[in-house]
Amino acid sequence: MDYCITYFSSAVETTTEQIVVDIVDFSRDKNARLGITGVLLYINGHIVQVLEGQQQAVEALYNSIQADPRHTDVRTVIHRPITQRLFSHWYMGYETLTTHQYAEVQDIISIDPQHESAWDIDQPVVVRMLRGFFDLNSRQRANT
Repeated sequence: MDYCITYFSSAVETTTEQIVVDIVDFSRDKNARLGITGVLLYINGHIVQVLEGQQQAVEALYNSIQADPRHTDVRTVIHRPITQRLFSHWYMGYETLTTHQYAEVQDIISIDPQHESAWDIDQPVVVRMLRGFFDLNSRQRANT
């Protein structure tokens, strides 16, 4: 069974988008070797990332992210088994968000995970919303 970890973090220093793109490119190759899929959303030094894959691989990658000195205030949002990957075609989907979009994502993530109606038996509402958010923004970017 696959596993999902979703987290928020902040960069220690303000990072240029090019540096983030370079990290994403490196991470895509690494994630492909590890069989990990997911998406990274970035805005002004803040990150939302979804990691999916075999539990051991996902947890090992997440542990390295938590130990990475470029991150601070790493907050786990989801840490659970899943029956289906929502980002199975992306070793590392990537999108830069506007400040308003980041606030919307934070509002989505603030759903209380203990409230049963907020969760599907297989997939957290939060991750499905992030998937829809990512898809919508990717299409809008392609059309501009």
